[in-house]
Amino acid sequence: MKDFRNYFDETEEYPCNIALHPLPLGMEYLYVTTTFLNGFINYVKPIKAFVLGRYRTWDEQLEHTISVQEPPGSRNWVQRECKSKNELFDALTVPEAVMHVKLDVDFQDDVLILARAGKIDDQVCYYFFWFDRDCSDSCIGRFITEDPESEVIASFTQYINGTLKEDANEHGAREIPLHYFKGWLEG
Repeated sequence: MKDFRNYFDETEEYPCNIALHPLPLGMEYLYVTTTFLNGFINYVKPIKAFVLGRYRTWDEQLEHTISVQEPPGSRNWVQRECKSKNELFDALTVPEAVMHVKLDVDFQDDVLILARAGKIDDQVCYYFFWFDRDCSDSCIGRFITEDPESEVIASFTQYINGTLKEDANEHGAREIPLHYFKGWLEG
């Protein structure tokens, strides 16, 4: 299986040419704002996503309030208090839950997403998003490949569970169900 990092031909830290070349194929931009990622995330289809255990442990006590529609689909917005990252994750990933998705604050940790954007020259185009809690340390990449989608997803998953485990995932990653990604996304 291909190492996920090998899908990118080039990386650039703190890119200064974003206005001229928003995101060339095979490129990964490191240390960009979540605002830049927001310009792309709503035009692709997430196919695999994880929240890392980088900033907070899963059972760490926290006080975080989210707004959800109860019952789902109504115009009745209620505040729900979450006392731990586990409780927050569970509240955000209820299948019928309706809320405003805010990737940089919802899970109180980094969110990594692999998404499909369509085809270029009969090859599937993928996007990689890393919404970092620091907001200005986020990453985005774009690549095309003839590899089967199942292989690309497996490579991404291995990257999350293997490579990142020691670096940025010391408290464990959890897969985000794809039904979470609904409505207008922002980071």
